Parts: sequence; structure tokens; C-alpha cells
Amino acid sequence: MAANSLLASAVQILCVAAYVGGEKTNSEIIAKSLKTNPVVVRRILKSLERQGLVDVRPGRYGGVTLKRAPEDITLHDIYRAIEPEEGVFALRASGNPRCPVNIAMKGLLTPVFGAADAAVDDVLRQTRLASLVEKIQ
Repeated sequence: MAANSLLASAVQILCVAAYVGGEKTNSEIIAKSLKTNPVVVRRILKSLERQGLVDVRPGRYGGVTLKRAPEDITLHDIYRAIEPEEGVFALRASGNPRCPVNIAMKGLLTPVFGAADAAVDDVLRQTRLASLVEKIQ
């Protein structure tokens, strides 16, 4: 299974905005931090903006500012902005309806996935953006 780095990118974007400050932060500066294309950054910023985490001012003198204080933003808030679907894990949408293994998967995996999702949720809710920004040298 491939790891998803979208949350790491979104967290880094917000850390840059908090660390550098809104007057000096734009998608070009953030893209240099991520070593990616500014279009990728703008796509993530749109998701963060829709959830009320950032304010994006387009144009030559535009920039990115946090709409809430870093201590009021959790990693769970960021995760929900970029991954609106509930849970980290999901059952397959379809399978062979006559296969006993396929039939058993819902009952077998639902409690495991639920416990894993709850653990991830708990850790993300406990981690605030401010605690990460404070550790940047």
C-alpha cells in the first residue's frame, strides 16, 4: 500500500504560513519549501481555505494567512480539510457475493478499521499546529 503524503504537505503548508507570516507567504514560497509545483500548493490551499483554515489572496501582492491561531488548529482539522471522507481505512466497495471470504470481510475488518481510525483520530486531535511550529529552528 502506498503511503499518502497529502496530510504532510498540508501541515507543511500551514507551518510555512505560521512561521514566515502571511505578509511574506505565497504559493511560490510554499512550493519551494515543499520542492513542488505551485499548482500543487494552490490545490491544497483551496481545500484548506474551504474549511476556514487559511485566507488566500490571489495576485501579485497576494498571500496566505492563517484564519485561526496555530494553537487553535489541530492536525485533525487539517486532515478533515484535505480528506473529507470519514476514516483512514475503508472496506472494498464490491467483491464476489458468493465468496465466503468476501462475505466475511465486513464483519472481520469493520471493528479493526474502526479501532485504527479512532486511534489515528485521537492522535491527530491531540497535536496542534503551534506545537509543530514551535519546534522549527
